[in-house]
Amino acid sequence: MRREHLQLKILLTPLSTEIAIFRLHYNQRMTNFTYRDGIAVLQLIAFIPCLIFATVLCFKQGIRAVSACWRFLLILGLLRVIAAICQLLLMTHSDRSIVVTKLTCDMLGIAPLTLAAVGLLRRVNETVQTLSKHVFLFVDVVSLAGLGVGIGGAVQAVDSSNIPLLLKIALALFVACLGLMFCILGWLTASVNLLPRNERLTLYSIYVCAPFLIVRMVYACIGDFGHDPRFSIFDGDPTIFLCMSVLEEIIIMIICLYVGYMYPPTVLKSTAPKSRYMSEA
Repeated sequence: MRREHLQLKILLTPLSTEIAIFRLHYNQRMTNFTYRDGIAVLQLIAFIPCLIFATVLCFKQGIRAVSACWRFLLILGLLRVIAAICQLLLMTHSDRSIVVTKLTCDMLGIAPLTLAAVGLLRRVNETVQTLSKHVFLFVDVVSLAGLGVGIGGAVQAVDSSNIPLLLKIALALFVACLGLMFCILGWLTASVNLLPRNERLTLYSIYVCAPFLIVRMVYACIGDFGHDPRFSIFDGDPTIFLCMSVLEEIIIMIICLYVGYMYPPTVLKSTAPKSRYMSEA
């Protein structure tokens, strides 16, 4: 397991020395199936079916529908499948671009995860309309800004032994989005008695997801702001990575997809007034 961590660090050293050093250990890496490789297989087993189900929901309910938070689950599934494939490719390839792709995908999962939960809350709000749509738009903008900054930070992280400032800024934006999400959740809970059954159950599902979202965010915060090597994005403890990141994302994705299939959005009746000619008819 530690040998795999050494290989990842070697790939992240300056390009002029990384290839020569990596070749010394290349044959050893080819013959070892590591703990993280096993986690990658688990991610493929879990996220490929979720990716298919999320795609079906996107087409079934509409990619732009207010209830279609599934597009964010689709993005999360793609990121995790790509990262898992890259992890397994490292068994036989020493390409630096594979490491860049893997790290980038690993570090960008929080945004779609949070936006998926916010999307479900947006759906709930449509039935009671106690919050302006601009509130949700603001959350989207902040999260997408964090996503953009995070991509830049992920690229910088490959050439640095420390966490780049851009990654810390991105994580701060994601934490802010999660805080806003809980504020929205609390606000909508005050109107729970006005909600149709499906939307009430959707709201409750966010409460079920909340602990897993918090654990996932804590893992990211310790990795970016803390100094515990077990949470390092480069060579952290794979058991902690599995229990505080991978499993949380799988559980949240399954819950959201279950809600999408079992409790479709309530069809609202039009409240537009009838015309005089229609009433006379």
